[in-house]
Amino acid sequence: MNILHNTKIWLLIIAVMHMLMGVGASYAQLGNEHLAMIGFFAAVGVYLFYAALMTEGQEQSRLAAVLCGPVFVWFVIAAAMGLDMAGEPAAPFPEAIVPMILWGMPALSGVMGWNMDDSAAPEATEA
Repeated sequence: MNILHNTKIWLLIIAVMHMLMGVGASYAQLGNEHLAMIGFFAAVGVYLFYAALMTEGQEQSRLAAVLCGPVFVWFVIAAAMGLDMAGEPAAPFPEAIVPMILWGMPALSGVMGWNMDDSAAPEATEA
């Protein structure tokens, strides 16, 4: 499978980045001041790791689309509206392009694999 369409790889990339940047960097920058937000980042990271490591096939694709798609849309809206989070811009442009790509790729690969038939051979399709 092409790396651009490999949902598991994209989920792992975004899960690691979410835990490093969302949890680690936020805690280093904000400390205990916004612990609830940092805890939410950690919970999302756990969901992403679950989707990447404990599921496969159609189930993984659907989880990727449902978990990552809304976050991608949120980044687009936050960037367009200039929203802030904890007193900092939530998605400042052009810095927001990288997270948009990182959240958009698992969502896109999830949508592309949404209706994959796990039991059929790749060349067999139903009408």
